[in-house]
Amino acid sequence: MKPPVSLHKPVSIRLSNRALAGFVLVCMGFGLLLPAMINPPFFLSEGGSNKALLAEIAKLEGELLRLQELKKQQGLSLAEKQALDRQMEIASAQLSKGLQLSEQKHSALLTVPTRRPPVPQNIRYSLPEDGQGVVPRIFIPRMPNLAPLEVAERKEIFIKILLPLILRANDEIKTQRENITRAYQKGDREVLEQYARQYKVSLDKTEAELYDALILRVAPVPVSLALAQAVIESGWGQSRFAAVGNALFGQWVWNDDMGIKARQASDSRASVRAFPDLQASVRAYMLNLNSFYAYEGFRQNRALYNQNKAKFGDMLAELSVYAEIGEKYVTKLKTVIAQNDFRKFSQTKLAPPVF
Repeated sequence: MKPPVSLHKPVSIRLSNRALAGFVLVCMGFGLLLPAMINPPFFLSEGGSNKALLAEIAKLEGELLRLQELKKQQGLSLAEKQALDRQMEIASAQLSKGLQLSEQKHSALLTVPTRRPPVPQNIRYSLPEDGQGVVPRIFIPRMPNLAPLEVAERKEIFIKILLPLILRANDEIKTQRENITRAYQKGDREVLEQYARQYKVSLDKTEAELYDALILRVAPVPVSLALAQAVIESGWGQSRFAAVGNALFGQWVWNDDMGIKARQASDSRASVRAFPDLQASVRAYMLNLNSFYAYEGFRQNRALYNQNKAKFGDMLAELSVYAEIGEKYVTKLKTVIAQNDFRKFSQTKLAPPVF
C-alpha cells in the first residue's frame, strides 16, 4: 500500500484594511453585487447544462468559503463587514438556487453506466486516529468498485469517501443557519420565508416563530448517524442503488423517472431516488431529516442533545420510522455506530480551502 497522502497545511489569508476596502469597492464598482441579485448567472437558468451547473456550484462554494475567511480578518470597519455580509448573502442565495436546479436536472443520471470506477489514489489519506483532526477536501462523485478489497480496507475507504461529503454538507447547513440568524436580526422576512419554503415550515407565523422553527430544522446531522445510515442503506456502498444512482440513504420516490425501481418493496409504486453524484445524495438525506414531518421528534431531541439535555440514543430512538423494520432499525443503528466507533468523528473537520 502506498504511503498516506499528507494533508495541505491551511493557508493564512491576511489583507490590510486598505486592500480589503479596495477589493470591496472594485466589486461594487464593476457591479458584481446588484446584477447578481437581479439577473442570476446563465448557469442558474433552466437552459444551463448539468455539467456546467455542477462546476459553477463548486465555484460558488469556494467563493463563499473565501468570503468567510476574509470576514475573519481583524480590524474590519462596519462598512467592510456589511459589504462582505451582503456578498455572502448573494453567494449563498445563488448556491441554494443552483442546488435546487441540480436536483431538478438529475433524471438524466439514470443513464450512468453501472460499471464502477476504480478506487482513486487520492482517497488513500490517513484518517485521524482519535477523530480530533481534519480530512482533505476530496469529494468523490461516484462510489468506486470496492468489491476486490479486503473487508477492513473496503470499510476504511468507504468512510474516507463519505466523511468529506458529510462534513461539507454540514458546513453548508451551518452557513444557512448563520444566514437565518442574520436575517432575523435585520428583520428580513423575505429571506426567512425563502428558507421556510425550503425546509417546509408554514409561513403563517410571526418572524420570531419562523426563526424558532427554522433554527430547530436547519442544524447539522451528527456525523456518526450519517455514516451509520449510509452503511446500512447502501451496504457499505455496494448496493445496486449506490452503483447506478449514487443513492446512499434509501430515500423513496413515487416517480420512476427520478429513481431506480426496487425489486422488493412494500409499495410497488416506489422507487429508490437517484442522484447526479454522491454529494447530492448526502444533501438530500440531510434535508429529508431536517424537513420531513415524521422526523420532528428527532429534531427536538437533537436540539436537546446539543444543549446537554438529552442522550445521543434519544435521537436515534426517533428514527424507527425511517425503515419498515421500526425498532430493529434503531438497534441496528446503535450497533453499527458502536462497532465502528463512528462517534469519534464528531469533532472531525474539513481541511481549510487553499486559495
